[in-house]
Amino acid sequence: MRKRATSEDALILFDNVQFIYELALAELELQAFEVSYQITNGLRTIKVLNDPDYDLLRKRLAYFKLINNQLSDYSRICARNRTRSANQYLTHWIYPYKGKFHPQMIRALLNILKLKPGETVLDPFIGSGTTAVEALLLGINCVGIDISPLCVIQSKVKTESVFALNEILRARNSVVSQCEFPLGKGVVKNLYETIWKISNPQVRDFYLMAYLVAVSDRERRRKDFNTSFITNVDRMIGSFGPSGSCGRAQP
Repeated sequence: MRKRATSEDALILFDNVQFIYELALAELELQAFEVSYQITNGLRTIKVLNDPDYDLLRKRLAYFKLINNQLSDYSRICARNRTRSANQYLTHWIYPYKGKFHPQMIRALLNILKLKPGETVLDPFIGSGTTAVEALLLGINCVGIDISPLCVIQSKVKTESVFALNEILRARNSVVSQCEFPLGKGVVKNLYETIWKISNPQVRDFYLMAYLVAVSDRERRRKDFNTSFITNVDRMIGSFGPSGSCGRAQP
C-alpha cells in the first residue's frame, strides 16, 4: 500500500539549476527511479507522491541537494569543489578543456540509462574524462576511447591516480626538486626527463599531467612555470587525498 505523502516527502533542487534542460533531466532521473511527483514552489521543489527508495535517491540523483530533508551524496561531493567554477569538484578541474560536459548532466544520464554498479558504459569520445569520473563514483565500469593522447592521459589520471597515491606522494619531493631554481630551458628539460624515468605508469602520468597543466598556465595565463607546476602537483594530490578523496564509491 502506498504511504500517504507528508511535508517531508520533498526533493529540493540545487540553487545553480537554472536551465529548462536541467529540470527536464531531473524529471527523467525521477522517472527512471519510478518516483511519482509534482513540481511546486516555482520549479525549485518537487513533491513526492509515492514511497520511493530514499536511500537510493540520496546516493544517485544529480540535480537535488536535499532529499527528504537530508543532503544528497552529490551535494556532499560538490562541496569539495576545487576551483571557483561550479562542477569542478574532485578531479574534474584537472587541465583546462574546452567543450567538456557538465558532470551533473553525465551523472543524470547514467541514472536515466538505469546503469547499475558493476555494469559498463562506453564513451567513444572520452574527451576530458567526465564520464569516466562520474561512472567511477557510481561504481559503474567505463570504457573510454579517444584519438587524442591528451584526452587519454587526462581520463587515466583523473580515475587511476587514486590507486597509486602512496607512490605519487613518495615521488613528489624528487620530482619537485627539479623546480627549485630559476626557470630555464634546461630546467624544463630536466623535469621532463625526470618524469619520464618514473617506472610506474600511473605515477608517471600524474606528473606528466601536472607538467602539461603548468605549460598551459604559462602560455595561456603567463604564470611562472615552476610555481604553477608545484601548485598543481599539490592541488592534484589534494583532489585524491583526505580533503578531496575520489574513491570507488558504491551506491
